[in-house]
Amino acid sequence: MTELPPPKGVSRFQLRPLLLALLVFDLLVIGLAGWTLANSRRQYLVHAEETTDNLAQVLEQYLLASIRQIDLVLMSVKDEAERTDLPPNAAGIETHLKSQFSRMALLDSLRTTDARGRLVPLDGNDNQAQVDLSQRSFFKHLVQTPQASLYISHPSRDGADGAWVITLARRMERPAGVFRGVIFATVTLEQLTRELAQVNIGKLGSISLRGRDLELLARYPTTNEQDKLIGDTRISGDYLEAVKSGRQVSHFSTRSVLDGQVRTYTFRRMSSPSFYILVGLAESEYLQTWYREAILSGSATLGLVSLSIVLAWMAKATWRKQMDSQAERDHLIQDLTQALAEVKNLKGMLPICGHCKKIRDDQGYWNQMETYISEHTEATFTHGVCPDCAQDLRREMLARRSAPDQS
Repeated sequence: MTELPPPKGVSRFQLRPLLLALLVFDLLVIGLAGWTLANSRRQYLVHAEETTDNLAQVLEQYLLASIRQIDLVLMSVKDEAERTDLPPNAAGIETHLKSQFSRMALLDSLRTTDARGRLVPLDGNDNQAQVDLSQRSFFKHLVQTPQASLYISHPSRDGADGAWVITLARRMERPAGVFRGVIFATVTLEQLTRELAQVNIGKLGSISLRGRDLELLARYPTTNEQDKLIGDTRISGDYLEAVKSGRQVSHFSTRSVLDGQVRTYTFRRMSSPSFYILVGLAESEYLQTWYREAILSGSATLGLVSLSIVLAWMAKATWRKQMDSQAERDHLIQDLTQALAEVKNLKGMLPICGHCKKIRDDQGYWNQMETYISEHTEATFTHGVCPDCAQDLRREMLARRSAPDQS
């Protein structure tokens, strides 16, 4: 009997490596997409750090330039007063004072005091002479420090209508080195905040400026509690660690305690004069492009993974179909084999009697030919008489009838 060929297709042992390969492919695609997005995010973070660092340097240069300009104004009035040795309220000193003040839009006021700390009046306004500034920190420091350079005060409510200001002051002396008063200028912190607002940090970025003792001078954007925060020296978290590190520049990302925004910050320390600058860009803004990349990459990755899952499902469905077909084929082969096994064949040499035509079986018994053939094949017999035998039988019967009765 000829054996049928095995079914063609994917076997169980071939399906497993295929599914494993698809799984490895999915993991590689997901891993590659994750690595690419993580690396891209790091690049955006580095760019944000570079941007905030550049902005902090610009602010530092602006502050230094502004302070130098204010100091030049103070030095100009100081030199004029010391050169002429005129009284602080002399017409020439007053004119020079007004001229210098008009050149500095950043200044809120530019005034002088006498040696006792009384404010020198302008335009002959005697009421101003009653203002005593001898207890102010800048006056006391300059009185006690003959060699003092430019003095920058802590924030105080010394501006018009009690506005927050910082004071920049220099000591004035007579030719013999005798203290004769103070020349000082005030800058409102509101104006300083407006200057910070000119820096492009986005809608959610922030800039803060602190003094030598970490007192808050200005912050943008402003908050409802801005007025209460001025002069506050409390800092925490990464900002505090950056200050403690002693480094001039530090970078960190953290969530703001004021508005809850996560920002990437650059901390910059100024040494002379001593200020602390903090510039931050909001992650939600500088990562907008990265978010779009993440959505596109995630969609592409999801599409590939979904496609591989569909292919795996199709391969498994095909395998199951082949297994069902093979099972059906095996069952058909089994039925056919059984049917073939039940077929009875006669072959070889059969011992048959030459007279009676009986056939001897394997056990030595002589069987009628019909019986033997019926047992060893699927054939059955019906009996009849052939024409020759019928003619012989007819002659025999006639012979018997014509024979005389022997009885």
